[in-house]
Amino acid sequence: MPIEFRLPDHLVQDVVVTHAVPARYRKLRLPIEDTAALFLSGKWGSLLKQKVQVADSFYCELYAEPVTDMELLLSVKEPVIIMQTMMTGSIRVAYADSRMQLQPGKVGMQYLAPGVVYTISLTAGQHYRSVYFQTPAAMLEELSDTYPLITDMLQTVKAGGGFSAHLPYIRLSAAMRSEIEKMKNCPLTGQARALYYNNRISDVVIAYLDSMHRITLQDSRLILLHEKEIDEFIERVDRCPEEHVNVEQRAHALGLTERALENAFKLKLGSTVKIYILQQRVEKAKQLLLATMHTITDIAMEVGYSDPSYFIRVFKQTEGVTPGRYRSDHSAAI
Repeated sequence: MPIEFRLPDHLVQDVVVTHAVPARYRKLRLPIEDTAALFLSGKWGSLLKQKVQVADSFYCELYAEPVTDMELLLSVKEPVIIMQTMMTGSIRVAYADSRMQLQPGKVGMQYLAPGVVYTISLTAGQHYRSVYFQTPAAMLEELSDTYPLITDMLQTVKAGGGFSAHLPYIRLSAAMRSEIEKMKNCPLTGQARALYYNNRISDVVIAYLDSMHRITLQDSRLILLHEKEIDEFIERVDRCPEEHVNVEQRAHALGLTERALENAFKLKLGSTVKIYILQQRVEKAKQLLLATMHTITDIAMEVGYSDPSYFIRVFKQTEGVTPGRYRSDHSAAI
């Protein structure tokens, strides 16, 4: 299997590892024959990894219940293009000088490069479930005339590029979710099984690419032309998420339409401008909650919210707990 997940070295100590899926997770067990399961647990929480070869591809599910903020490391031994779906939980993925935020109920296509370590950040108290399966390059080659947006990704793979590329993460439709669920319940064997999985993968990939028609070639060219300015804008948001941003005015300042700027964010970060700013504000608030004794009202102001009640609602929607509870829980852990 070309894709591997592992814990950072500082979490490996005292980890309990078993190849059996615990009874409490039996509903998550993949019923596909030959599935390899690995369950890890420790003071940081628990992690269930399952993967299986399907036809000329692979299917992998990852489930995590962290009790502390933590990271996972993802790497590949050979170039691979995957479809990744976040079923539950919101994660941040960082690699090289890039990063993106993946939301629950979203699906996207990602090229993973060997030699690159992808750091996945998980937040305490959230439950995470994600699905990955390989997208055969030969299939994409056949689709490239119909869907030219995948051409650059294929060229990167052919060139053995040492960097990553991804297409926007979009809403997981009911049709795509149904096809993914079908993959887990295939009773066939032999060549029939291989044909079945190839068809299921094709259906999901085509449904995803069909949904990408909103990103026009003109927008893509504009994004590439202004990539440096867009990266600088993202860095500014990272440094000062509390600053008010008018997306339309910012887009015009960059020489882009508002839609093109939003598409640029989806291409680079898997998120809209508004959602990314919200996420960065929450991240800054989390740091202030643990590193200072500032009041919740003061922290709300520092991250760009004049209404503390609204800030508390936003924080709870993102993290699952109020700012006060987050501070007390993590202070106790420290």
